[in-house]
Order: sequence, then C-alpha cells, then structure tokens
Amino acid sequence: MTEAAGTGTGATSGTLARWLAAARGGRAVFTDGASFQATLHVLDHPMFGVPALDGPGDHPALVRLSRAGLLPSPLPDVLGLAVRLPGAGGAGGDLDLLLCSALWPGLLPLPRRRFVPGVYSTILPYDHAGEPLRFLAVGYGPASGVPAVPALLRKAVADGPVEFTLGVDGADRRPLVRLSVHTPLPEKAGDLPGFDPVLNSHPALRPSERLQATRLATYAGSRRGRAGNRSPADHPPFPPGR
Repeated sequence: MTEAAGTGTGATSGTLARWLAAARGGRAVFTDGASFQATLHVLDHPMFGVPALDGPGDHPALVRLSRAGLLPSPLPDVLGLAVRLPGAGGAGGDLDLLLCSALWPGLLPLPRRRFVPGVYSTILPYDHAGEPLRFLAVGYGPASGVPAVPALLRKAVADGPVEFTLGVDGADRRPLVRLSVHTPLPEKAGDLPGFDPVLNSHPALRPSERLQATRLATYAGSRRGRAGNRSPADHPPFPPGR
C-alpha cells in the first residue's frame, strides 16, 4: 500500500468511526458490553519488558467483554475482550489491550455464541524487541454455557469468576499471566470512556507500522464522535483507573 493510499484509507476509516460513534451515542463498535474488576496474576516467564506483565504477584485490572454489534443477539457476533492495567502504560498512564474472538491458527475475527470458552487475539500485531507478536487469550470457567449476552454474563460472573490465560503468539509463544474476572461493575460502567490502545500504550509495545495510519485515524475518529455526544461530566473515572 502506498503512503497516499494508506493516508486515504486512514481518513476514510476515521470519518466512518466518527459517524458511527456519533450515531450510536458512544462507541463506534462493541457497543453492548459489561465491565468487571479483575485480577492479573503473573506467571513464571522470561522478562517481557512491561513491568505489569513481568510481575511478580497480582495486579488490579479492568475488563470489558462485549459484542461488536455486527449481528443482533442471539446470533453469533464477533466478541471483544478489553483489558486495562491502571498505571502500567508509558509515563505512568494506563495500558489497554484490545482483543477479539478469533479463529486460531489464522487469527481472523470469528463470530461466536459464547464469551467462553474460546480464543481471543489482537488482530493487528505489535513490534516487540524487533519481532512481531500478537496477544492471545484463552477463556474458561463456569460461564462456559452462558450465551454472549452481557447481562447474562454479569449474573454468571457474580456466581464465579471467568478466567483467561493471556500470552503472546510470536517467535517465542508463551503464557504470561492469568486473568481472573470476578466483580461486575455497575451497569452504567459499560458507558464510561472507552479503552484506547493508541492513547494507553507502553514504549515496549509498538503497534506495527502496517495499517498504522488506519488504526490511528479510526481511534481518533471514534473519540471525536463520542465527544460530540457527551459531556465529560457524564463520565466519572473508571475505578480503579483514572
């Protein structure tokens, strides 16, 4: 793709994301979701270069599980797993990781009927230590039979945590952490400011240059669309993050 073509595609994606966010009064996609407090338990692994993923010990996290909104419930939909690690990003900011239900191997987005069990992946790769990698997450737990309806998932998690093993798929495939999703946040939390891997990142995890213009424009467009609909006063901080 030439630079001019990439710039044009990015501008188009940004405009579309802004329009969708404004039309839907919030997120451009993954609009129907539920938010939870979670605990990140670091597993034994070689140093990765991101302190919150290297440990030792447990770290608080926020998780949002959602439907992309491409198809109505109860039809299968692409499902989202968003993870926020407060204070784990660059300059003391947060670190956001966004994954979606995926076909593995291949890592193409895959509509599913249930949040767990299943594989999630970051679709676009990161550059880490000179090598491309994607994050993978495998979900399991007592909510395995629950349809991908956020309200039903909230009730299931109230009865027992949903677990994910999060790792990397690259030259050195390995698990990094175990993520326990355990406490539903108030339903209004699903409408709080969104996860943004462009703003909330870490220097050791650089988004790949491939389709970077499109990625940047899409998230910027979504932010502008949402800002046009809501006042900042409508959004108290995401506990225990900002």
